[in-house]
Amino acid sequence: MRLLRVGVTGFRNLASAVVDVDAPIVAFCGPNGQGKTNWLEAVGVLGTLRSFRTARPAEMLRHGALEASVEGYAESEGFSRRFTWGWGDTGRSLRREDRAVDAVAWLRSLRASYFVPADVGIVRGEPALRRALLDRASLTLEPSYLSLSQQCRRALEQKAALVRGGRADGPTLDAIDEQLAALIVRVVSRRSDTVAAMAGRMRDFHAAFGAGESSAVRYRPNVSGDAEAVLRALHAARPNEREARRLLVGPQRDDLELLVDGKPARAYASQGQARSLVLAWKLAELASARADGETPLFLVDDVGSELDPGRTSRLVHTLGTLGAQVFLTTTDRRFLPEGIAGMRVLEVEAGAVRPAGG
Repeated sequence: MRLLRVGVTGFRNLASAVVDVDAPIVAFCGPNGQGKTNWLEAVGVLGTLRSFRTARPAEMLRHGALEASVEGYAESEGFSRRFTWGWGDTGRSLRREDRAVDAVAWLRSLRASYFVPADVGIVRGEPALRRALLDRASLTLEPSYLSLSQQCRRALEQKAALVRGGRADGPTLDAIDEQLAALIVRVVSRRSDTVAAMAGRMRDFHAAFGAGESSAVRYRPNVSGDAEAVLRALHAARPNEREARRLLVGPQRDDLELLVDGKPARAYASQGQARSLVLAWKLAELASARADGETPLFLVDDVGSELDPGRTSRLVHTLGTLGAQVFLTTTDRRFLPEGIAGMRVLEVEAGAVRPAGG
């Protein structure tokens, strides 16, 4: 897939504009605070339907604006189509050409992965961060996972409300547990398949970007087995959950274990090792998605702080072999890789974009 143009209205501090991004690499350059990451975020919203900076879509609206939109013209699945993401008082709207579509249909046609400075904290952070990493990859590889994960989350929220309210018994809870057991089996299976598809690729990419260490990844489900086994585990946990007033069993307690030289990266990885692990995972995500279809877009924020020029060049070369269109930001053009044919450099000032040197 390839993004040809991107337009914004009412988004962050960005001037309303349509920008030509039909290039294998698009670099947004400029001093901090001018809006280059906002442009990257706009591209990311098209490819992931969420911000990599905030969980609150309203924060993406320009100050004083009541609504915002990001429009992309993309080549995907053999077609050139217009994608429009909108946000306003009625919530989110998604349109492909002139038809409303759901998130799964959108992500089958246009999706992205990204590597941003905050990602380094995933390795040593709480398990929830690594579950999110795994779920994003599962969604990239199979967009229908979005619907499954939403169903599972709703069932967990319903059960959690009962447990917190001291109503952790009765027919309602039995019905939720039966539904939840079937959903957990499917979530664990999808997450397991994602790790199986990516583990070998991640190891190979880490060998190229690491410092000679070996790496591995393991999925650690909190509960597994068939639906009957999961249901028994849910029932067995009820007394402890009643006492704790919180859920103790389920995929919301899974973890993704990353290892360097056979040691848990959460305890032993340096900042540089953590960066290499996450980058290798993201590249493996792209490679695995490419094996099943088109390569998603790839976004990198602030290459100057996260990657030195040598690693940036190796990254861009690797992404080129995967067929990924790359969008990146930097405060200094010296961090951009050299010798890349067709790279488009865009200077950003006060939210406005112009071609470098223009």
